[in-house]
Amino acid sequence: MAPDTGEEIYKKSVTIIDSLLKDNLHFNNFYSEAERVVIKRVIHATSDVSYAGSIFFTNNSVQKGMNLIKKKIEKKEPLKIVCDSEMTKAGISKNINKNVIIDSYCYIGWDYDSLLKNWENLICRYKFLHDFKECINNPDITNITKSALSIRLATTEKLPDVIAIGNAPTALIEVMNLCKYLHRSINYNPPIIIAMPVGFVGAAESKKLLYEDNFYSSIGNFGNFGGSSSAASAVNALLSGCL
Repeated sequence: MAPDTGEEIYKKSVTIIDSLLKDNLHFNNFYSEAERVVIKRVIHATSDVSYAGSIFFTNNSVQKGMNLIKKKIEKKEPLKIVCDSEMTKAGISKNINKNVIIDSYCYIGWDYDSLLKNWENLICRYKFLHDFKECINNPDITNITKSALSIRLATTEKLPDVIAIGNAPTALIEVMNLCKYLHRSINYNPPIIIAMPVGFVGAAESKKLLYEDNFYSSIGNFGNFGGSSSAASAVNALLSGCL
């Protein structure tokens, strides 16, 4: 007997997930059909059924995300995704929807001095960033985490369509502050933020701030659990919804 393909395994997993959630009133009544697809994909990636009660969606994020992807397909433009970790980036599949050109970026592998130098070069190059100069020249700039600085640089440089955060709460806080500044300066607003940072320090608090901020269309989860596989699988669910 030939082994199951990845797609067959996924379908079997979803059948099991459906059976586990058939009596879950919150899952079946609170979320839309498209949102339930995203949640099931996250559960499949993590084997954690509790996501059925903890994932949130703001400002029609799933439909907006799929509409955005469809437009990219029509125009044959790349979907630009900035990630906070290499694991999140690696988890985003280019095989789910081969009609989508995916350009994903993560700068966390750069050393801190290189990140800082490239950020300073961006400030010199773009007039709209000059207001950041005081912050960068402040002696306390080293207090910013490497995760925050790397996503600051990648987001400003690429102006992505999707920002996916599966690791660092400091990256999420940085992105929320940065994107509002970029919106004021150059009218940039990230269409979708997918945020599932994990940990006991700042994860739950940062995601609660995102949920409460009506400025963003977001997919996230409440609490201190999450991770790269959760964030990447939510991106994959949007990609699969556009097949």
